[in-house]
Amino acid sequence: MQARIRIAVIALGATVLVLGSAVGILAARFDPNAYKSAIVERVREKTHRTLAIGGDIRLAVYPRLGVHLGKASLSELGGKGEFAALDSVRLSFALVPLLLRQEVVIDRIELRGMRATLVRQADGSMNIDDLTAARVKTGAGERAGAAGNAGAGAGPARIRFAVDSIRVDNAHLRFDDRKAGRVVDIARLNIDSGPIAHGVPSRVALSANIGVDKPALNTVLIFESGFSLDRDTRRVAMTELDANLDLSSRAGIESRAKLKGSLQIDFGKEMIEAALKGKIDDSAVSGKGALRDGMLQLDIDIDRLDVARYLPRALPAVPAAPVDAGPAPDQPIDLSALARLRASGTLQVGELTAGGLRAANVHAVLQADAGKTSIKPLSATLYGGNGNGALSLDFTGDASNPRMTLVQDLRGISLGPLLFDATGKTPLSGRGDVQLALATRGASSMALREALGGTAALRLRDGVIGGIDLGRLVREAKAAAGVGSGADSTGFSELNATFRIDGGLAHNKDLSASTPLLRIGGEGQVDLAHETIDYRLRCTVVPSLAGQDGPAVGTLNGLTIPVALGGPLAQMTWQVDAAALGTEAAQKMRATLPAGGKEKLKDRVKDVLGGLFPR
Repeated sequence: MQARIRIAVIALGATVLVLGSAVGILAARFDPNAYKSAIVERVREKTHRTLAIGGDIRLAVYPRLGVHLGKASLSELGGKGEFAALDSVRLSFALVPLLLRQEVVIDRIELRGMRATLVRQADGSMNIDDLTAARVKTGAGERAGAAGNAGAGAGPARIRFAVDSIRVDNAHLRFDDRKAGRVVDIARLNIDSGPIAHGVPSRVALSANIGVDKPALNTVLIFESGFSLDRDTRRVAMTELDANLDLSSRAGIESRAKLKGSLQIDFGKEMIEAALKGKIDDSAVSGKGALRDGMLQLDIDIDRLDVARYLPRALPAVPAAPVDAGPAPDQPIDLSALARLRASGTLQVGELTAGGLRAANVHAVLQADAGKTSIKPLSATLYGGNGNGALSLDFTGDASNPRMTLVQDLRGISLGPLLFDATGKTPLSGRGDVQLALATRGASSMALREALGGTAALRLRDGVIGGIDLGRLVREAKAAAGVGSGADSTGFSELNATFRIDGGLAHNKDLSASTPLLRIGGEGQVDLAHETIDYRLRCTVVPSLAGQDGPAVGTLNGLTIPVALGGPLAQMTWQVDAAALGTEAAQKMRATLPAGGKEKLKDRVKDVLGGLFPR
């Protein structure tokens, strides 16, 4: 028995030695460069493209049987322009299938310095359509030929891919998508992969620098993942994916992400599905997503998010304006990148900061397609209350200047802190309800304010009107006009008002407010774009306070004091209408005087006005 085993081992060794010698002799005597012209002509005949082979074709025996090709390039269809090129390629073959079954099995591919440009025209056609169509036709012909030759004896050597590894060094791919008006540039692409075969678990490592021109973004991507290929369903499943991204833009946005999870790619259905979690900057993120027929589906959960971090920084950051500052500086706003968005999904944010505003438990449902984007519902808890509403963008009329609408119902909020965080100013404070239904469009912050239209309603309690102290004006009654200041304010127990907004002007006719001293009504308008006011107040002294808080209050018991407000909100002027006040005072006093007391009435009115507004 041992003798037979020894003989078999010797025979096997001799066979390997003979085969190795034969391969070595073949490599020494066979010159593949003699076939270069035939290969070039074959490619031209089959593809109508020009193949240029600049370097030599060399056979290699050690460490693997294979072919090494130097510089080469392939033209666009018709031979004009370069479609793809490479510095070198090495293909390695499995020896046993070649010798025993005349089957060429490519088990290793190495590409260096590959360059290619893919172009999609406005009609959707691509510059590789001829190659993919030829491949499908050739594949069908090969299957038919294989079936016909199954019992007809030996045919030409078959080529089969059973890649044990693939390596790509410093590749550069460019996708010119003229239909979408966007160019994607993938540079410094490096791939190192294990076996690529049906049902065989493997791993891949990839790094690349990915640039997009619209919007102008650049991403450095590094990831590793396990994967398996299902040839029958044309699906690739990636597991234990570990990805790192460094993103930057010309607008000054920078972001880093580290994500783990899984990815499914279905080439038959042209679909990608992902489930990822990890960190994006300072935010913990988890979510699921899918891309089907160009529609992006996302469900994302974020613990905290600062939106300002991801806004363009083309202009220096503007600090919160002090109380006595004028209107906020105008800043450009470009939302055109969202015009082609096709997406749906949900967003949950534990803590959100946006433009100084703060909210918690944010829930938003996104729907974007055909140039229209809506977020509905849009709900959150904020400033001691709750908000619920919707936000929409309509790009169908003008992709660079969309129509924006906001509907929001705020209940039980603290208005003062909200206004201060939004604008750096507190012209009005109090706790209560605010309803907004607004629409606008514009390419800058000023244009948005100037085009603002819609309605607003306020119902507040226990608050303050900033810029003027109406109570002190009545108590002291020393002047008929003045300039308000940040130190002045009027406290109220209740305030209600509705506004009609048109062209950035907020018109009001039904203001009503109550203070311990006054009952206040009013009408007028506020210029929201330029932050000015043109308003008329009617301040009626509460009768029960006659004789209190100074001599003038008792004199004005029950009278309505007209006060005109004007100028910039930060330094608005006020003026008492003395003539109107005198007329009303005379009317009220006439009712209390006996018949024939007109002369006494005139004297009394003069005394009242003289005490209020001394010369």
